[in-house]
Amino acid sequence: TTGDGRADIVGFGEAGVYVSLARADGTYGPVTRVVDNFAYSAGGWRIERHPRFLADTTGDGRADIVGFGDAGVYVSRAQTDGSFGPVTRVVADFGYVAGGWRVERHPRFLADTTGDGRADIVGFGDAGVYVSRAQADGTFGPVTRVVDDFGYNAGGWRVERHLRFLADTTGDGRADIVGFGEAGVYVSLARADGTYGPVTRVVDNFAYSAGGWRIERHPRFLADTTGDGRADIVGFGNAGVYVSRALGNGGFDAPGLIVTNFGYDAGGWRVDQHPRFLADTTGDGRADIIGFGSAGVWLHRS
Repeated sequence: TTGDGRADIVGFGEAGVYVSLARADGTYGPVTRVVDNFAYSAGGWRIERHPRFLADTTGDGRADIVGFGDAGVYVSRAQTDGSFGPVTRVVADFGYVAGGWRVERHPRFLADTTGDGRADIVGFGDAGVYVSRAQADGTFGPVTRVVDDFGYNAGGWRVERHLRFLADTTGDGRADIVGFGEAGVYVSLARADGTYGPVTRVVDNFAYSAGGWRIERHPRFLADTTGDGRADIVGFGNAGVYVSRALGNGGFDAPGLIVTNFGYDAGGWRVDQHPRFLADTTGDGRADIIGFGSAGVWLHRS
């Protein structure tokens, strides 16, 4: 939240947002309430109605607080002194009342879709994918539908069956749309002019029908496992961890089983008991596999 390259601890509590800043010596500073909002009691925010994120919306290297409230999207910007600015409504859409967005139907994200270093608002609505782009002056542009697919009605995408992500799969610095549909993985590439390309099926696997992947059993991620700047597809299947690497031209290679562990059958890992992540733990630019198992934390380095 301060731009020093160290991840701080941020919690959305009862009375507001609390932060404990990471220090250079590996310790953490005191827990401080930085915003009297975005919380259960302070503002009436609810997990089942109001997604909240940390994302750099201005390009200054500091993570701002972004919340999808009833009346739209609210932002509190991180300041240079570690404090946060006033809570401001930046878009009168993407909200529970403003637009009728629902957590159980409409995923929402913050992602840089243009490569300018600022996180834009992206929502998967009924009729497709909508974007409101972060402007240089701190405001957000008009809500625009960029793809007539990946939506509840436009394509029949369902939260309980079809994962959707924003990730740079080509290395151009722009977040592409990636969806795990019925028949495989679909991608719509972000273009330099702010539009998106056609929806293309890139892998005939990792999906509900294509491979029998289930949200309640098989986590899937987009992460750079090779250090080439392109997000690969990583899935935790029954037999272990499968990877399909991004080729740079918008395509992906065939899925391969790389670790015979961390899976539903291979190791007995369960979504409701054992969180799994992809993160660079060594600083080499490659995402490693991290799993919180029954006996502790397990690591497999890329």
